[in-house]
Amino acid sequence: MTTSAPPLTPAEPVHVPKTAEVVAQAIRNQIVRGEIAEGAALPSEADLMVHFGVSRPSLREAFRILESEKLITVRRGSRGGARATRPDVSVAARYLGLLMQFDEVMLSDVFEARSMFEPLALRLLARRENREEAAQSLMLIIDELVIGIDARQRMDIWSRFYLELFNLAGNKTLQLLYGTLTEVVRHELLDAMVLEDDNSGNPNWKKTIIKAMNLVADGRGDEAADYWMKQMLMLEAKVQQAHQRRTLIDATVAFA
Repeated sequence: MTTSAPPLTPAEPVHVPKTAEVVAQAIRNQIVRGEIAEGAALPSEADLMVHFGVSRPSLREAFRILESEKLITVRRGSRGGARATRPDVSVAARYLGLLMQFDEVMLSDVFEARSMFEPLALRLLARRENREEAAQSLMLIIDELVIGIDARQRMDIWSRFYLELFNLAGNKTLQLLYGTLTEVVRHELLDAMVLEDDNSGNPNWKKTIIKAMNLVADGRGDEAADYWMKQMLMLEAKVQQAHQRRTLIDATVAFA
């Protein structure tokens, strides 16, 4: 007696990658593994076509994929060609920003998330052996905040401060996540700086940072994090009031 085979259950269609996707993946792997160094030229189109056994249109479509990921730059002309580059957070921010727009994420929500990351960086930094030197280097950046500078200059100084803070904290994942969120709302950050115009050279604001850095230098990471969280929540409340119910769709989100 023969038994019939069980009925097939519905399944998602199998995606067969295009030739260009396969080529892009092969080149991508070489770049991220360092087999093609940053700034190095890729082989010529003719050589790559022979190597992969593909047509010029397929190869150029692969190049367009890699260009969109900022893994290569392509210069046209007789002296042109493709070179490997290092992607930055703007690549992740572009797609994250789109997802957040679709989900109608509020701007205040993004600022609140950023305020949660910063205390974590202080806590991590306070555990490092070079924490005293690190705190001093961060204060040198903050010393550039003087009376009379405009909001854009102040935003640049704060951006460098946080970039260095997360770099010194030593957690690459946290650094990239924070950088991506910041990139999503980088134009809105200027509005936040305008709200804080009275703090551009305010000694009390500098005293706040000095206190936080002293706690870090002493290795008192939990205290530094708690103290900084309170400061960030006060700023976040001002930002939330200014943005009210604005979402990322309402904002002008521009990506590099």
